[in-house]
Amino acid sequence: MNCIIRPLMIEDEPFLWEMLYQALYIPKGQSAPPRDVVSLPEACYVRGWGREGDCGLASDAITKQPIGAVWLRLLVGNRKGYGYVDDGTPELSIAVYPEYRGQGVGTNC
Repeated sequence: MNCIIRPLMIEDEPFLWEMLYQALYIPKGQSAPPRDVVSLPEACYVRGWGREGDCGLASDAITKQPIGAVWLRLLVGNRKGYGYVDDGTPELSIAVYPEYRGQGVGTNC
């Protein structure tokens, strides 16, 4: 698969909300939760994207449509996510649209 890797920008926040939903673990045989689950306070991986310390990359198809992303966010104080370790360790999120999974997007770009 041909794709372009580029830095995430503040304007990518709506896309990151979709990627956050796509990153949810759904056990085999279970239904996906409603999309508003990413609005829960503990799902703090995107809200206000672009603050100091936020960084990430998007993978765009040749059509310039984003198809996946990987991003880091340092969650400190009261902002703690599901993978919180400590105030010095950022949390990592990774997602690719289902139709692009298994095509080497994460290895061949």
